[in-house]
Amino acid sequence: MSERSLFALYTAAQDLAPVEFAEVAFGVVRKVLPVHSGMFGHGTFEAAGRARILSLHRHDVPLERVRDRENLPDGDPAILNSLSNGGRTVHTCSRDYAHDPSFERYIRRYDSWNVFTLTPGVPFGTLTDAVTLWAGALKRSVDPARLARRGDEVLPHLLLANSINRRLHTGDPGPACAVAATDGVLLSASPAAYQLLDAAWPNWRPPHVPEALMDALKARGRFSAGSLSATATLSGNFMFVRLQRRAAPTLSAAEWRVATMAVAGATYKEIAIEFSVSPSTVRNQLHAVYVKLGLRNKTELAQVLADA
Repeated sequence: MSERSLFALYTAAQDLAPVEFAEVAFGVVRKVLPVHSGMFGHGTFEAAGRARILSLHRHDVPLERVRDRENLPDGDPAILNSLSNGGRTVHTCSRDYAHDPSFERYIRRYDSWNVFTLTPGVPFGTLTDAVTLWAGALKRSVDPARLARRGDEVLPHLLLANSINRRLHTGDPGPACAVAATDGVLLSASPAAYQLLDAAWPNWRPPHVPEALMDALKARGRFSAGSLSATATLSGNFMFVRLQRRAAPTLSAAEWRVATMAVAGATYKEIAIEFSVSPSTVRNQLHAVYVKLGLRNKTELAQVLADA
C-alpha cells in the first residue's frame, strides 16, 4: 500500500463525514484487492460466529443481501474462519462450504465465491470493528494467500481509520446522533444513540433501525413516542438523525378512561354514554391520547396501556 493511499485514507477519516469516508475507504481497498463488494462495521462477535453489528458501511451490498446473510442457518463460514485467525486477513473459498443448499444459493446469487475478512483478535463480546470483502471466481493464476497478505497491508489501516472517523463524527456530547441509509441500515452512531435505542426497543436487531422509528423519520422527519424523540435530516440516500430521551407523557384522567374503554372494544357512542359527553368529545380525547403517546393505532395503544 502506497504512502499516498495511506495519507488519503487517514485524511478522509478526519475530514469527511462517515458516508463520504466509506466511499474513499472502499476505493483504496479496490486498488489492492480484486473485490466487487464489501462492508465494514462495528459490533461484537460470539464464538459460534454470530455477530451483533451495531453500525455498517456497505459498498454495493443491498439491504436484501444483508438480511440473507443474517439468515444463513449456520452463520457465515468466513466469519468463523476469521474469528479463528483474529488480527489478520483470512481468505475463505465459499465453494468449500457449498454442501449446504441455502449457502450455495446465497453464493451463486451474490457471486460470493471468495471472501476476505479481518476481525481483530479481541475477546468475544468486545466491541470492535471488522471488514468483509467479496470477490467472484478468481483466475487460476491468482494466489488467494498472496491476496490475503496484501489485505494485511491495507485492512488494518481501514479499520483504524474507520474508528477514528466514527469517534470524530459521533462525539457530540449533546443529543445522541446517528447516520443511516434510507433503507434502514445504520452506518454510524454514537454510544449514547445505542443506549437510547436499546432502552426504547430492547429486542431491536442492529444494524437495522427499528421499523417504527424509520417509518416516522422518512414520513415526517421526526419521531416521538415512549422514552424517545428523534429528528432527521435527509441528504440523498442518507439520513442524519439526532435522538434524545423524552419525558414520559401524562394523560389526563378523562383521557385515561377513554383510552382504557377504547382498548376494551367500546365504541365512541358507548364511551360517550358512560361519561355523559358527546361522541365527538370522545373522538377528540382519543386523538389527543394518540398524539401524546406518539401512537398510530389501537393495537399500539393497548400495548402501552398494558406496560403502564
